Amino acid sequence: MAVSSLIIDIANDQAGLDARAILAADQRFTLGPALGTRQAIVLDTPHEVEDISAFSWLSGLPGVRWVTVVRVYLDNLALPPGAAADYL
Repeated sequence: MAVSSLIIDIANDQAGLDARAILAADQRFTLGPALGTRQAIVLDTPHEVEDISAFSWLSGLPGVRWVTVVRVYLDNLALPPGAAADYL
């Protein structure tokens, strides 16, 4: 399983409204809070390959100006609590 927390910046026009509607209808995405043109979303896929593919699709979606990755959780590569601090 792969779960990505993302912030996207959506165009402030019809393309942005269409992008939000497309994402709301896509079961891979859960829309969180929005602040202006910024929209928090969670991407949940069965495997990291699907996660990468969905991220690429999202990055090219008309109305999405950019995508910021906040956090990615890959179940098959999970680190024990606190281990990530060793990589900073």
